[in-house]
Parts: sequence; structure tokens; C-alpha cells
Amino acid sequence: MKKKISLKRIFHHGKWRCAIVFPLDDELTAIARMVDGSAWSRTNSCWYADYNEVTLKQILRLFRGRADIDISSIARKEFAKDEKSFSRIKAETDHSEKITVSPPGPEESISIERKAGKADTSASFGAFDPVKFTINRRDGRLVIKFTGRYDREWIQEMKLTGKVFFNKDTKEWLLPWSQLTVDSLSDYFSGRGVNVIVKKSRVPELIQGRRDEHRSEINSREIGVKALEGIERWRVSLEEKRYSKRTIEAYLSQIKIFFRYYSNRDPEDINDQDISYFIEDHILKLGYSASYQNVMISAIKLYYSITRSRKVSMGSLERPRRSRALPKVLSKEEVTKIFSSTRNAKHKLMLWLIYSCGLRRGEVINIKLSDLDRERSILHIREGKGKTDRMVPVSPKIWEKISVYTKSYCPVNYLFEGQGGGKYSVESVYSVFKQSLRRAGIRKDVGVHCLRHSYATHLHESGLDIRYIQELLGHKSSRTTEIYTHVSRRNLFSIRSPIEDIDIE
Repeated sequence: MKKKISLKRIFHHGKWRCAIVFPLDDELTAIARMVDGSAWSRTNSCWYADYNEVTLKQILRLFRGRADIDISSIARKEFAKDEKSFSRIKAETDHSEKITVSPPGPEESISIERKAGKADTSASFGAFDPVKFTINRRDGRLVIKFTGRYDREWIQEMKLTGKVFFNKDTKEWLLPWSQLTVDSLSDYFSGRGVNVIVKKSRVPELIQGRRDEHRSEINSREIGVKALEGIERWRVSLEEKRYSKRTIEAYLSQIKIFFRYYSNRDPEDINDQDISYFIEDHILKLGYSASYQNVMISAIKLYYSITRSRKVSMGSLERPRRSRALPKVLSKEEVTKIFSSTRNAKHKLMLWLIYSCGLRRGEVINIKLSDLDRERSILHIREGKGKTDRMVPVSPKIWEKISVYTKSYCPVNYLFEGQGGGKYSVESVYSVFKQSLRRAGIRKDVGVHCLRHSYATHLHESGLDIRYIQELLGHKSSRTTEIYTHVSRRNLFSIRSPIEDIDIE
């Protein structure tokens, strides 16, 4: 009896993948390993590879003659845009099914007619038209529009996210925007084979046109010789001071814009008034954000603090006022739900460590086996934010989980390693958290960092002094840590509302 495999489209590690599904078989496993970029998914219990035309052709070629290949769950439009290219893919296999291609159009799909006597188990991929998401963060709104055929169950799913309004004139659904809502609904539609088109709101065309024109004009200017020499000395100085590569690149990009703006000026002749005029003309008039302005000022201040210009006063370069939102915190019950909803052992330990040790995303993926000190029950965090090391205590419960995990997964260097070795990616940590959040039914707009915020807040609520919390989190200033006193409930329970002194009916 001939062996069988099926190809399916799955969303795994932040990307669409082609899953190669078959019962346990040494021969088929050996062939799956030969597919470029293939890897084993513990979560989906199958082999998978990149989801594209080249990979599909290779899979069909490798398994041809070795097994019957079921491609009924693959949407044709994902691999081929026309009948001719799809025929080339199909020619790579001896598949016994007859492929009927619909006429060319924006939403092409395939229908599969099986031989008589076999049930048609074709998936409904391509049965619905795309769904358009338009994100407008400025007014906190998410606009969803069905471009054609849709299922009425989708409306009920959208209503689960909160208040929903339907605009009869534009035929659009309006929802409160949050990244969680976008991720959740996008996964919901994609999981049903619906193409999701996500567009972010743009800067008004008039302002964008002015920016493009202004940027083009500035880029056409040459940076002066003295400015170039100063920039090179400045770059070397930043490297000697061990600034991160990303920080250096960001500062270099900004300072070059500044010196192109004043291309005909010697850097030593530029004064406070010139800088103020630049900020007004280049940043404020063109509506750039406060964060953009802040980075620009940082670059200029750092340049002139190193070159020690007498005409630029550091005190005169004021930064824009920025809003400071309170950290988003989960309750202990919500944290428990998230842990319970995480299925994979590696993912669960990752989230446990972030919460129980107050780690950042970048810190948890950088943990090496050598950083774990079981004898002293501590974890050594190396080069955290600001390249600062710190020690954090590890709960006995977590040590037990680490022991079980390392015996099962056998990591080589890093505690958390990817399928092909090397440390886990930051994007994967984000994806793991979002999936667990969704499974737990928590619809708050929060990211992985909220586990660190929750850790600090729960410590404060349990009575731990803010100075110890500062040390555990690795904050340079106690002012940064004090923000958790604003979200902690420790002292709120003792507050008596004045309405208690008033008779109400």
C-alpha cells in the first residue's frame, strides 16, 4: 500500500509555513529532512518548510513516486498567480487528482475532483474575498471592511473584542484599535483561509508631500568637509565609549541630516539659534513626532558635547514634553491563566522566567546555560539594558522546571534555542505571548513586557521596598521604579471614600 502525505498551510513562528503531515515513518522522515529549510514542529507534530512556490516544487519532486500527496488544503493563489505557473508546479508530481482551475481573476482558487468512490475533503480556502484592516492609531480606531463574500459568524467574533459600530454609508465596521484586537482577528480570518490586508493610517498627503520635497532637497546637498571630518571623529568616539551599533547608526543618520541642512556652514560656527531654527523649520513645521525630535536633539547634544563647541549651550537644547503612561499590569489570576494556556514546555518556561525574574524580552533569549547558578539559586543577567549586569533570585519551583526542560530539550549553549540552534528570536517570544494571551481569553492590549511590569507591581503589593525592586529590575534611577507605586493596590485598600459619609438611596 502506497504511503500518503498531506500538505497544509500553517502559521508557525510568525510566518506562514508549508506543513508536511504523515504518520511516523523513517523513509518519509528522511525525505522531509532533505527539503530546504525544513524543521520539526513540536507544537504541530509535523515537519514544515517555507511556504512558497519553490519549496512546494521541491517537496513534490522529492516525494514523487514515494507517496500519494494530498494538496487539497493548499490555496492555489498562495503559490501561483496564473494557470501556466500552477501547471508547472503540478507537473512535478504523479498526483492522481484532476485539477480544475477557475478563470483568471483577483481571487483565483482551485477545486479538486477526486476519483469516483472517494469523498471530497477539499478545504474551503479561497471561498471568501479578502478582509481589509485599516489601522488609525491617532484616533484609536480599527476599520474592517469585507470586500465581497463573508460569513456572518465573523461579525459575532468581532463583537467579542468590544464595542462595534457599522457605518452603512461606507459599509465598514469600526472597532476600538488595539494591537491585541488586530492580532486576534487577523489570526481568526487567516485561520479560515481568508486573505487579510492590513493598512496603517498614513500621514496626510499634504504633509507627506512637504516632507518628501523637503527631504529630497536636503539630500541633494553635500555635507561640508569639516562636518565630515567631525562626524568621523564623533563616530570613533561613540565606538570607544561602547555605544550599541543600533544607537550609533541612529545618531549618525540624524546628525547627517542636520549637517546637510547647514551644508555651507562650519560646525564650529553653528550656535543655539541655528539649532532652534532647524528644529522649527525641519521638525515642527513638517509635523514629525516628539520621539523623532528627541532622537535628533540627543544626536546634536552628543556631537557638540564631544567636540566641545563654545557656541552651543547644552542647557538651551530642550527636549519635547512627552506623555508618560502608567505601565499596563495583569492581575495574578490573569498571569495564571496565561501560563495555563501555554502548551509548549519551552514556551511555558520562557514566560515563567520573564514573570518570576522580571526579565526583558532580550534578556530571556540571551540566557546561557553558564548563567544559571543552581548552588546560589541565582540567574546572572549579562549586559542588560545599558550594558549593565545584575543578579536575580530564581524560585525553587522554576529550578525544578529548568531541570526537566534541559533534560528534555538538551540545549547546547543558550537556554532557549531555535530549531536550527542559536538563541531564540525576540519576535518568537512576542508571538508565544500573544498566542497564550488569546487562548487565555484576555483581551487587554498588552505586550510581553507587561509580565515584567506585573512582577514589579505584585512585589510592591506584597510589601517589598521599592529600593529592592529597583535592584531586581536593573533600573539606574529609583524614579523609574517609583512608577509602580501608581499602579500598585497596596495602599489603595486603606483609602476610605468620602461617599461613605453620605447617605445614598
